[in-house]
Amino acid sequence: MPMMNPFNLLRQYIGNSTQKLINEEVFDPKTNSTLNKTPLQRPRPTGASQLYSTIKEIHNARLAYKPKSNRLAYCRNTEGVKAYRKAPFQKDVIDKCASSPFPGTLVLRDAVKQSMFVNDFWTHPETMRIVSEAVGVPLGVVMPTEIGHTNIQVEGATIAEMTSNLKVEPAVENLELSPEDRTYNPLKDASAIIPWHYDSYPYVCVLMLSDTEGMIGGETYIKKGDGEVQKVEGPQIGHAVMLQGGEVCHLAARAKGVKERISTITSYRSTLPNVYDSSNITNVRPYADTHSLYPEWTQYRLRKLRDELTQYLDKTKKEEDPAQERKNVQTLIDHQIDYLRQTSRQMVNPGFTQQVLRKYGRPSYYDAPRIWEIVQSLPEFDILASAADEERRWQPESIYWTDLLRSTETIRLGKPLQSVLGTAMWEKTRTYYMGDELLRQGLNEVFLDWLGYSGIWDLYCNI
Repeated sequence: MPMMNPFNLLRQYIGNSTQKLINEEVFDPKTNSTLNKTPLQRPRPTGASQLYSTIKEIHNARLAYKPKSNRLAYCRNTEGVKAYRKAPFQKDVIDKCASSPFPGTLVLRDAVKQSMFVNDFWTHPETMRIVSEAVGVPLGVVMPTEIGHTNIQVEGATIAEMTSNLKVEPAVENLELSPEDRTYNPLKDASAIIPWHYDSYPYVCVLMLSDTEGMIGGETYIKKGDGEVQKVEGPQIGHAVMLQGGEVCHLAARAKGVKERISTITSYRSTLPNVYDSSNITNVRPYADTHSLYPEWTQYRLRKLRDELTQYLDKTKKEEDPAQERKNVQTLIDHQIDYLRQTSRQMVNPGFTQQVLRKYGRPSYYDAPRIWEIVQSLPEFDILASAADEERRWQPESIYWTDLLRSTETIRLGKPLQSVLGTAMWEKTRTYYMGDELLRQGLNEVFLDWLGYSGIWDLYCNI
């Protein structure tokens, strides 16, 4: 996971002082007032080449990045970190973008729509070049709502309390550690800042905005293919790490001994045509603004479909074998039908999602795969699951029944099933149930609804 220090990019905005960055209003929750009321003025570069020639002249580098190196020599750039933190911590951004999907965790989404600075930082051609080179694949931002997604661990139990403790200056004060803190084991403690999960998108860049000196915890843990857990040290302040988070199950350990842990994340997909796109929006549906999420999701998926079709049309101009051409076009059509079906299925009715969350709780939504594993060992499981699927009284006219039949046929033919948790062969000896199908598609709220109707949820609650 190559690491980099992207904050030299910010210096063309800030010069020698954070006050020279951009004259945006910064909200101070402590005083309930703005710190800077100068009208918004953002200096705009006349072009990418001019911007980066200026950076090279002044700093003798294009971002602090070295190709093919796992880790860079650490170079603290406090001004750059403060410059970035200043943008998402404005009152408008906090008011419109803050939520708390997990206990003790504050999340800022859609900050890019409130801050031109955040957008420019992540979408600049040089930034895109670097993240692409870091993973060896040409990358594109998935969609605007996934630019600068910020996860915040800070003191406070409510959104108001947590936002009141946000400051532009990174906290450097270490907190006294209790005996429990010193023996903190995130693999046994349920208080991880982000529990075990797969990211919704193939690639992510995680940029650290907090001082990690003296921090206990705060690392990322990944599960390897054999199930073994491996700890990956997090990046230092001002550094970033690339993670193939959509393919690797991982968790973010809660930080102990520090007043804050703030990281900001941008998600990417490969821009190469004919590369499988495992993206989904399972993780973000419960708390994202679906009025903006769903249209962006649809647009990006249709653009990818357009690129696939364009490449095929360009390629078939050279194809001289009619039989091979028919085979190729059928493969193309099959893949695009699956892709469009997945695109549609992910856009669950927001009202239904919120109804299920109120009934079963948000923790159960994110814990759905583990719940499924637990109930499979119960004596009554097969009876209840079989009865629910055979009677089909649960949403009898649902599109999910045809999905189940399609997957069952795929298993019968010995073909792999594509899933939000990866692509694999069905190797279990038991029947493939509707619960399996819904989790395969990342439809956790629909899964919980089926689980409740089948009686398996009651079984689980009585364990």
